[in-house]
Amino acid sequence: MNEVTERYVKDIEWIRERLQGMDSLHNPLMGIRDWDDAACIEFNGKLLISTDGPYAKRLVMKSALIHAATDVLAKGGKPLFALDNLIGRRKDVEEMIGSLAEQAEAVGIPIVGGNTFYEDTEPLACITVAGKLVTEEPIRDSKATAGDVIALVGEPLWGERENRLTLAKKLFDAWYDALEKVGFNSCKDVTKGGLVSAVYEMEKKSGKRFKLDDSIPYHMTRNLDNLIATLDEFEYVKLEKVCMKHGCRLARIGRVS
Repeated sequence: MNEVTERYVKDIEWIRERLQGMDSLHNPLMGIRDWDDAACIEFNGKLLISTDGPYAKRLVMKSALIHAATDVLAKGGKPLFALDNLIGRRKDVEEMIGSLAEQAEAVGIPIVGGNTFYEDTEPLACITVAGKLVTEEPIRDSKATAGDVIALVGEPLWGERENRLTLAKKLFDAWYDALEKVGFNSCKDVTKGGLVSAVYEMEKKSGKRFKLDDSIPYHMTRNLDNLIATLDEFEYVKLEKVCMKHGCRLARIGRVS
């Protein structure tokens, strides 16, 4: 075994030891502990898949996996697993792997595979999340109905990693419960461009006007990493009960006209 091969094998062992505990979260047929050319997941149902990035190390260290997963949540899905693609100097890559492992454990989304590349360059990560569709049909961002309440589900995921993971856990638990009990007409995660961008896109695609309240408690152009949804009044009452049960913040921010 030459020096390059030996180093490669040691790198594999380090990453596998760091992440293999997550296999128990989903018990893949072939996953991180196998370190093969692909992951194999036993699955029945409708699959939602979203990929995002590249993320700078600063975001990876805080909540990149959460950020990527909200795309699946917003469409009515429960994430099953994730794949990551990392590049950067060895120290940076190892730190990103460590943070992603903590995020995966906190919200129950195992990282079952991916790709790691050591390079003397800016550290970046791309993340793909696959999830099972829980609702009968995907919750589109284009189906707002006149008279719908506009709701923000979950607090902004701001601050350091520990705080973000605590808030994300509340959001995820409440949302999974809501998908079984509440009927949503449309939904989108509030990421790039903040509420301004999310509302503009939902308006244009639905052909409806979103009339927002003047007292929205959040910055309009900042990423919130929570969910904006529209639903009728009766369903909103049910959503209030679900969010209260899980200690998840819910804000009524306007109405569709």
